[in-house]
Order: sequence, then C-alpha cells, then structure tokens
Amino acid sequence: MNSEKLGRLKEVLAVPTYSRNEVLMIEYLKKVLDQKGYDYTVDNLGNIYVTKGVAEWYPCFVAHTDTVHTVNPNLKVVQLEEDGKTILTGIDKETMKPSGIGGDDKCGVFLCLEMLDKLDNVKIALFVSEEIGCVGSKQADPEFFKNVGYAIQYDSPEGDSMSMTLMGKKLFNAESDFGSKVGNLILEHGITYWERHPYTDIWPLMEKFGFSCLNLAAGYHRYHTANEYVVVEEVENSFELGLKLHEILGENYYERVEEPKQLLYGSTYWNSSQGGKTGGGVINLYEGDDEDEDEYDDDSFDYHYKDNEDFTDLFDYKEFNGGYSIKNFGSLNNDDYSAFW
Repeated sequence: MNSEKLGRLKEVLAVPTYSRNEVLMIEYLKKVLDQKGYDYTVDNLGNIYVTKGVAEWYPCFVAHTDTVHTVNPNLKVVQLEEDGKTILTGIDKETMKPSGIGGDDKCGVFLCLEMLDKLDNVKIALFVSEEIGCVGSKQADPEFFKNVGYAIQYDSPEGDSMSMTLMGKKLFNAESDFGSKVGNLILEHGITYWERHPYTDIWPLMEKFGFSCLNLAAGYHRYHTANEYVVVEEVENSFELGLKLHEILGENYYERVEEPKQLLYGSTYWNSSQGGKTGGGVINLYEGDDEDEDEYDDDSFDYHYKDNEDFTDLFDYKEFNGGYSIKNFGSLNNDDYSAFW
C-alpha cells in the first residue's frame, strides 16, 4: 500500500466511533465527501448514501460506521512492522495501554472510500449501528437501492474469510451467473474460509431488495477486543479483489434466488469475545461439504503493546496529517441524528 493510502487508512482508524455515538465518524465522512465533491445524502439515522456517475445498474459497496469500542478521545493508531507485515493497532496515548482500533468496520469504511475514488460509476452505503442489530441497514432507503445490481460489503474478519451465509441464508447461488463469475477469483485472492455468519448490513439488503451480495475480508484481527489490529497487506488485497470483482461483474443486475433457511450455527462471529476463529467450519462451495476448522492459534501474531515498543507514525483523531485530512469535529454530545439515543 502506498504512503498516501496508508495515511488515509490510519486516518479513518483514528476516528473514534461507537454504536449510537457515531457523530465523529459521520462528520468526518461528510467532510471527506464534500472535499471530493461527491453527491451524497445523510438520513435522519446517520446512514450515508453516495452515488457517483451514471449507470443503469450500479455496484454498491457497503460498510458500517460504528464499532464496539466506546469513544476514546485518547485513541492513537500505532504502526508496527512484524514478520514482514505492516500492522496497525490502537493505544490510549495517556495510559499507553491497548485501546480497540475498530477495524471492524473502519477498514470497511476505508475500502468503500477507496472504491468510490477509483470507480467511475458506483454507489456506497455506510450504515450506522450494525453492531447492535443492523439498526441503520434495516431502514435502508429503497429509492437509493432501486438501481443497485449487486452489493459488496467489507466486514468479514482477517484476510482469508467471507460470508457464505448470513442468518442461515446464502448471499448468492453458487450455480448462478454471479456465483460462477466470483468463485475462482475470490479463491485466487486467498479468501478460502467461506463461513456461516450471523449478520451484517447486507443481510437486510439482500432480503429486502433481492440482489446478490458478498461480504469479504477486511483485514482486521482480534475484533471486539482491546488488542484488535489491522494487517495492511490484507486490506490492500481486499481492495484489489474488489476492483477485479467489479471488472468481471460490471454494471449489471444479479438476482439473488431465495433459498430455504438453513439452521447453521458456529462461526467466527459467534465467538466474538475471543476475537478469533473457533469452531464453525469452512464451507467448500464447490464440493458442498463442511469441514471442521482447527482451533484457532494466533501465537505468531501477538501484537499486544510491549514496554519500550518502537512505535512509528502515531495518529490520533485531532491530529490528522494526510489523506482525507480535516481539522475540526463537532461535539461528542451532538444529537442531530436520532441513532444517538
């Protein structure tokens, strides 16, 4: 990832945001979109809808603007280099203890902004309060989605996972034109864990609007913990995959054929307190069988804060210095959006 994009990623990660207290992220995104001159709307919940270009059917990229970490004005984003990888994690700049960086789903927000910059004809939807039950996406604007041909969300953990099902329902039919186009390309980018997840924002979208969807890896690890971290190379891989998926899918409509609900349980998301893969299983799309997943062992990626750690490029939410920089935020007590109860 080049230095400009890395700066943008750090900047997004540095904005503290929490379910029903997402005003700093919303104001940040409005500044970004205004600076770029993009056409967007913000509804009374705080959901952000952006349209770029003109198309009969738009691809739509999706993320959510909340995290599970309470707003910490002392959050700093820290860059580490370990095992040949660039790692971003969070610390409290006063206590110097780990502080959740919120890659779930700030990585997705970053990726949506990158896709918006790169593609000529595209929509992005950034929803509030996914972590507490898809509050924003359950009230998604039908007018915005009436000409969306398919949706891609970046909200699956680590660098090698995606959702095969949400709430027991498949996001797309493997035998369809959509499935035949995306399957091998996803595997070529190392997305080999096709898992059974509870929910994210494309779940209500696919139910309500009937288009095929994907939920792809966003590069965040140990999510929902203070020791959460982001692997930059995995974020970049997801960006490149998104571009290739757009190239092969084009600006077309791909219907999602309704299938009977499957009672599938166990996945990365069911074990969120542990921040890793335990149980659940890997879905082999092409053979149709399930394999038990080995217990997750992440000892080789121990990015806890250590005494005398050599931090580089510390970013905090008041001191941005690159990418989509802005200087001013609103009050933490802003109550303009009804999501902030």
